[in-house]
Amino acid sequence: MSERRILVIGSQCQALSQLGFLPQAAQELYRVMIDPERGACVSALEGEGLLIDPTVRDTKDAIKKAYRRAAKDEATLFIAYIGHGERADEDFYLLPQDAENPPDSDTAVHLTNIIKEAHKKAVGQVDGLAVLVDACYSGQAGFGAAQSWVRGLGGTLRFEVLTAAADRPAADGCFSRSLVALLRDGVATEPSEHLHCVNLRPLIKKHCPNQEAQNPAYNPDATLWLAKNAASIREPWAQTPLADEIQRLTLAYQPTLALDEIVTRSRAERCVAVVGDAGTGKSALAAALAWPKAAQGAVPAGFVHAIALLNEATTPRELARTLTEQLVRSVPGFREAQQAFMRDTPYDEQQKLDTLEKQLLGPLTWLGRLEQPSQVTAVRIVVDALDRLATGARSSVMETLNQLGKLAFVRLLVTARPDTELPPGASSYSLAFAPDEKIHQYLERRGTPPARQGEVVQAAEGSWLVARVLADLLGEQPKAPIGAGGLALGDAYEEMLSRCGAADDESLRRVLEILAAAGAGPLLPLPLLCKTSEALGGPASPVFVRDQLVRLRGLAVRSAAGTENEHAGLFHQTLVDYVAARAPQEIIAAHKALIVGIEALAPPGAGPTDLNNAIQRYAFEREAEHLWTLGEADSAWASLSARTSPIPRDNLRRWRLWLMRVEAVVGSDHPVTFIVRNNIAHLTGECGDPRESLRLFEALLPDQERVLGPDHPDTLMTRSNIAYSTSMCGNVRQALCLAEALLPDQERVSGPDYPGTLTIRNNIAHWTGDCGNPREALRLFQELLPNQERILGADHPDTLKTRSNIALWTGNSGDAREALRLAEALLTDEARVLGLGHPNTLTLRNNIAHWTGDCGNPREALRLFQELLPDQERILGADHPDTLKTRSNIALWTGNSGDTHEALRLAEALLNDEERVLGLDHPNTLTIRSNIALWTGECGDSHEALRLFEALLPDQERILGANHPDTLKTRSNMAYSISLCGDAREGLRLTEALLPDLERVLGSDHPLTLATRNNIALWTGECGDSHEALRLFEALLVDQERIVGPDHPDTLKIRGNVAHLIARNGDAREALRLLQLLLADHERVLGPNHPALLIIRINIAYLTAECGDAREALRLFQALLPDQERILGPDHPNTLIIKESIDHLTAS
Repeated sequence: MSERRILVIGSQCQALSQLGFLPQAAQELYRVMIDPERGACVSALEGEGLLIDPTVRDTKDAIKKAYRRAAKDEATLFIAYIGHGERADEDFYLLPQDAENPPDSDTAVHLTNIIKEAHKKAVGQVDGLAVLVDACYSGQAGFGAAQSWVRGLGGTLRFEVLTAAADRPAADGCFSRSLVALLRDGVATEPSEHLHCVNLRPLIKKHCPNQEAQNPAYNPDATLWLAKNAASIREPWAQTPLADEIQRLTLAYQPTLALDEIVTRSRAERCVAVVGDAGTGKSALAAALAWPKAAQGAVPAGFVHAIALLNEATTPRELARTLTEQLVRSVPGFREAQQAFMRDTPYDEQQKLDTLEKQLLGPLTWLGRLEQPSQVTAVRIVVDALDRLATGARSSVMETLNQLGKLAFVRLLVTARPDTELPPGASSYSLAFAPDEKIHQYLERRGTPPARQGEVVQAAEGSWLVARVLADLLGEQPKAPIGAGGLALGDAYEEMLSRCGAADDESLRRVLEILAAAGAGPLLPLPLLCKTSEALGGPASPVFVRDQLVRLRGLAVRSAAGTENEHAGLFHQTLVDYVAARAPQEIIAAHKALIVGIEALAPPGAGPTDLNNAIQRYAFEREAEHLWTLGEADSAWASLSARTSPIPRDNLRRWRLWLMRVEAVVGSDHPVTFIVRNNIAHLTGECGDPRESLRLFEALLPDQERVLGPDHPDTLMTRSNIAYSTSMCGNVRQALCLAEALLPDQERVSGPDYPGTLTIRNNIAHWTGDCGNPREALRLFQELLPNQERILGADHPDTLKTRSNIALWTGNSGDAREALRLAEALLTDEARVLGLGHPNTLTLRNNIAHWTGDCGNPREALRLFQELLPDQERILGADHPDTLKTRSNIALWTGNSGDTHEALRLAEALLNDEERVLGLDHPNTLTIRSNIALWTGECGDSHEALRLFEALLPDQERILGANHPDTLKTRSNMAYSISLCGDAREGLRLTEALLPDLERVLGSDHPLTLATRNNIALWTGECGDSHEALRLFEALLVDQERIVGPDHPDTLKIRGNVAHLIARNGDAREALRLLQLLLADHERVLGPNHPALLIIRINIAYLTAECGDAREALRLFQALLPDQERILGPDHPNTLIIKESIDHLTAS
């Protein structure tokens, strides 16, 4: 946005009467002009830009300094003077504090001459000048300045003057007071975002009937707005970028019979499509439907709730923003429906939605559910120019319109040229050319000379477009010749371009050609227009580009002029086509220059495109189109790959549409076609459909093998993607087999250092662990790490991820202490490289908390998880799966800290959010249900726990499959719960039936298989066969030590069970010996504060008493009690048991 600078001068004159409205009027005007929400100006001087009662010299110096500074910075300048003024012959003078009357150039201020001299001497150029004068005879100032500045400066200054009086005395500051009030409060009848002099002059005249405000100007520019319009506007599109375009389209609008018929039809039918050729007035009709004031009573108030005017740069995201911004204003309950939809739609489901579904269609659908259908007011949406949709946006927009048309309370009205795809079920209305009498009425309102109106009507032949262009032409040149029939439009364009100086001014031609290359409508961001113009040798700064845009008045359109979001373009596609046909080689050069400008201002980044940035958004939608026009297909594909939306569904639909173009140009067997198909398969998986993604990759592979060969890098990449998609479908063993088969081929073709090779090794290591071999997974990751550090660097995200995996599988291999040490060392590097808010850093903090608990400090683990939660909620959002997972961990470690009832309560509260966010069938939701069942059992209700597991099992079998590890684990938990309910034999039978399924699906060495063997041994003992139970545990211990090592927590647990059964079989002393050995190992591995260590110490104390040493047993219990209370709390069940034992031993 160009800087806006203000100088306000308010002055009495000693030689004349005092003005009672000063200095207050000047102070209030300055205050409103520097208000960021009103005039948005800064001082034009080094200090404050308000001068009160200055001398003549100070006034002249201030004006010169303000002008020089604004010109140097290429800023827009506003100068306001409130005080005395006087006319002397044909000149007008400002009369500051020490001015003399009658005045001359020495004793007063000749504003016109000062500006003219300052302009000639200034380095640079002001980006427009606005002068506001509230003084007697100030009309002479305005008209004199206009004539003098245009004549003396050769038309090089864009300016406007707004004065209080014509050629007579002003009255009591009414002009200034009215101006300040209008700028401060806004104008409710003016829908534009900004207020200009032309908007305010009639209102000031109404407020000040004794004055005649004047507004002479030269090339008045939309940049010269005085303030943002602060009034509350009825129309939902008001004060948005649409406002200027709707006002332009409805200038002198003439309602026709077609308008009445379309209003009637839209009331009766859900979707009406207005179809007509160029020039039939489709866009003007759409704008009139949205602005009843322009329709002169033909359209009811509030008829349209939202309107969008499409062009080639419209993205689904921008369309969603345009419509929802209006619906929030116009539809009661829409904002609440947006919030409810986002709150109640599962996260995974949200990831599958595109922008329009998420922001528009979903909330409107939700709105219909929140209210009774009969009570929902009809919502009418107008979408103009479907024929102008870009390829990448068409699918998403058309699908949304199709779905909106199915909502009973939504009415759609679209416009398009013939042969354009329309929403299914749309009722077409053919828009005919206008009758001659309506063209006559239009020309009357435009002020076209009556003698020329017949020629225009004859030339227009019913075309509103031709009539509008010819009215513009005759408004500037009343005697301009008019062509006949079909030549009228081209001749008019030729004449208007000649009037602008396009034939002689190369700078103007460059800007014109760039706008033609960009397309019709205000779709080209001003900074990109400037950069592209510079590349072609045209004007490079906003001030000089705006000079050319003003010269193209009537042919060029702008939105948000004078702001950081300013866009420009040619007003109609017929003008684009005319300029392109007139200078085809220059248009090609403009396309190339646009590419240069895009690369300079918006190079593609590493992540998704920032679609909130206007230039990035233009590049996302249009760069590939420009490259396609130039015939640079490969570069177009590269642009599509490099510039992606943050919404996966938007990217997927974009690639699907471009696939048709690609196949049409290069054929179905071209490598580029395969790349596009690969992208579609990949994005299908990102959108939550791994099975379809796998199908697409599997369909792609034979085509690549046939055309490219089995050893081509793209073929190998597809094999890798098939393995990954297989794992995402739940078949980890098959994924591992595919990856292990791929690795030697990848190493042979690409070498061991190729990044793709490293990725495959990473996947093999990960899936090896998932298949139940944590030690081998750890070994593979440890082998991978030095290769990644050498090839990618120590700080590469993949290298850091491998370090995280080493910590993970170290922990999964039983060494929680080492895992914790590795994770804590990694946290510093991840925070430095990725940042504390990066998702990977948050995940690492989660792991640190988890291993802190596994190392025997459940309360510290709970504290770390509780500390992590608000950071995840702030960065990821309260409904992100990782945030919900942390809440699950908080419940887990609350229970592990001894408060099982609170753990159950937290899990039950979490279940409601899991079901709302992720859905009833999401694996995480099923996991929470499993945890609730576990905690229910831990709280002593084994029967209810069993019922919950029995209800969970069929859902897991349906969703995950009978062979999924979680399903098998639930079968194990059911058997365990049945045993706790008193039927140990049935529990044993179910566990023995489960074991072969586990060995078949997961393998004999999987942790769940080993845990099941542990349970079989345990329940064998509970059924009375303690000798067989001991044999089973001793056999299990050998395998456990072989697979996970002697120091794994599960291995230590089995040693404890062996000791327990030896004691049960009558050898208390041997059991005591084994537990004492176990105690030392347990303390070495897990630390002195681990809860399991406390249980071993309890058992040692018990066995010591059983061996006859009650005094030693009492000492052991007494030494244990403070540790138990410190670690697990005074109310933990085991703490209470220890106290009872102390009391019993003390009494005996």
